[in-house]
Amino acid sequence: MRTGAVAAALALPLAGCGLLPQAAPSGSSTSPPTSQGAADQSGEDLGTLTGAGRPLDEGGLRAALPAPADLGDGWEDDPMKTIFETAGADVTPATCAPLLQKGPEWEEAKKSQRARVQTNLKRSDNPPPPGTERHFLGVWAYSFDDPYPVHLFDEAGARIADCPNFDVRQVDTGSTSSYAASPLSFPTLGDRTFALRMQVQQTYETFTIDFVMIKIGHNTISVANSTYNGTPDAAVTEKAARAALAGLEE
Repeated sequence: MRTGAVAAALALPLAGCGLLPQAAPSGSSTSPPTSQGAADQSGEDLGTLTGAGRPLDEGGLRAALPAPADLGDGWEDDPMKTIFETAGADVTPATCAPLLQKGPEWEEAKKSQRARVQTNLKRSDNPPPPGTERHFLGVWAYSFDDPYPVHLFDEAGARIADCPNFDVRQVDTGSTSSYAASPLSFPTLGDRTFALRMQVQQTYETFTIDFVMIKIGHNTISVANSTYNGTPDAAVTEKAARAALAGLEE
């Protein structure tokens, strides 16, 4: 994902941003498959063909995206799409790409992708840059023919300890930003939830991204709540995630 001058899923940057069970670090969220899903003998979630985990086409996914009103007063659409998704090839070292749900295994899972949609929102009272506190949010929704692999969450959770720092090349500018990543406490939603905070050092400003990825059956939701020169509002991140999950149920 990007942010004007920034970068996953994450997005991030980001969108492909989020992940987890194995030894998940403290502060990240993980849960067993919900009652909606089935599991094979290895414990792998097989997803569901009904409810929020059912495979969806673009129209169904788009209807699940949160609207500005879902985040509270003062939010509006961001026509600049300030936050965008980062590609695995832009992450160095490449072994850290799974934190953003990118890399070879993500590309393999993506072969069964049915649809992808995103929305970009911002605070209507954002002051002009640089050096000011400004708030932006991106949400991505994916649906796959096959259930989204649980092991990609496991992989992400296992990589946090090995990837406290990594670099992301900005596709819009070609410059590189340094990321510092740490686990983020967040409610467990869907079948699996992964939450990460990334602090991005840019030339003239710092940028903080709270990245949350949720799996439910065949679908994933990624939320990147991003703030220049400040801290993202955790309540807004949760509102966006819950609104998207509620939309998948409809």
